[in-house]
This record gives sequence, C-alpha cells and structure tokens, in this order.
Amino acid sequence: MTLWDKLKMDDKLVKVLQEIPPGPDAEEFGRAYVTIHQLAVELDQRFPEVRTQLDVPLGGGATRHAGLVELLGKELVDKIRRYGDVYPIEAAQLSSVRFRELRLRGPGGRDLVGASKTDLPLIRLRAKD
Repeated sequence: MTLWDKLKMDDKLVKVLQEIPPGPDAEEFGRAYVTIHQLAVELDQRFPEVRTQLDVPLGGGATRHAGLVELLGKELVDKIRRYGDVYPIEAAQLSSVRFRELRLRGPGGRDLVGASKTDLPLIRLRAKD
C-alpha cells in the first residue's frame, strides 16, 4: 500500500473539491477549475496532517525535496492518465502563451506562484453523467 493510499488522498481531494463553491456560470460550464496551487492550499487547510506525514513544505524549495504542490501535480496527472474517465478528478492546462506572470496568495499572504514558463495544471471534479 502506497502512502497516498494510506492517507486516503483520493477521498480527501474529492472532499476538498466538493467544498469549493461553484462559480456563477456552473450550470452552463460545470464546476470551476482550480490550480494545483489552490488545491494544495485548500487540502492543507482542511487536512494539515497530510503535509506533516509527507514531510513536505507547501511549495517546493531549491534546497528541499518537492513540496505538496509538486507531489499533488505529479500524482494527479499519473492517476488521471492511468484511470481516465473513471477517476473522479479531471485536469486541463492553462497555456503559458502570452502570459508572463501569475500570482496566487497562500496563507499569510505569501506568494505561491511567480513567473511561469510552463503550462499550469487546472483541476476539478469530473462531472457525473
């Protein structure tokens, strides 16, 4: 059993995504997407024991192993690719074409994302048919 399974991460992430309020156009476009950074912050707010047990910072650091943001991104992309439409979470990419900077504020007003040269993953609960 992996640590992801032991921590029941799929269940926790679904719960977090269910608690994010829908946008004003939810009926037309479905649930809103969140960035992997927003998801990491919301997960950390609701389940702080996850980061403690994983022994990671919220974001990555130059002198430390990957943070919660990077671990979530990698694991979710792997699971979405592996399980496809049966996995309850889906992803999309926000292209980095013609944008230079995106800033998200984390707990305490700290910047979580600065300049981005790569596409940014967006996550949401998969719509039930």
